Amino acid sequence: MQAETKRMSIVDSILAEIEQEAEKTKRLLDIVPEDKLSWRPHPKAKSLGELAMHVAGLQGGVAELGQNDIAQRPEDLGVDPEAASRDQILKTFAESQEKARSIVGSTSEEALFVEWKVMSGDRTVAAMPRIAFWRSILLNHNYHHRGQLSTYLRQLDVPLPSIYGPSADVDPFA
Repeated sequence: MQAETKRMSIVDSILAEIEQEAEKTKRLLDIVPEDKLSWRPHPKAKSLGELAMHVAGLQGGVAELGQNDIAQRPEDLGVDPEAASRDQILKTFAESQEKARSIVGSTSEEALFVEWKVMSGDRTVAAMPRIAFWRSILLNHNYHHRGQLSTYLRQLDVPLPSIYGPSADVDPFA
């Protein structure tokens, strides 16, 4: 007789990924230098404080945007406040993670496959199953900005923690 294998639900797999990746993200947010929050690598780039706040608040905001089947494009899309302190960044991150876990955790498997739309007025900007939006923006978009954050920190000569393996500064396998 074969043992029955229990499959993880899609919602549970997203929650597990949020949890696993939050640790890695927090390692970077923990080392954002407060005296460099207004620094930017290029005039067109976000400041370190703006990027850190974007990373900190992204998942909760995206989960909230994807909660209903139709969302209006946020008026302030792409505009992030500059952090006043690392404590503000970490508080925003904790609140955002809790919001994302709550919203994703209360979503049914069926709702993941319902078409989700973002509108700009009466024009559809994007339409896809909610799961595609969450995979693409809640998760992948977050990793993109986390990578930007690690690049900012490297340019500021901040020793980087391990993310998926050794960094030039830390070898978790040594």
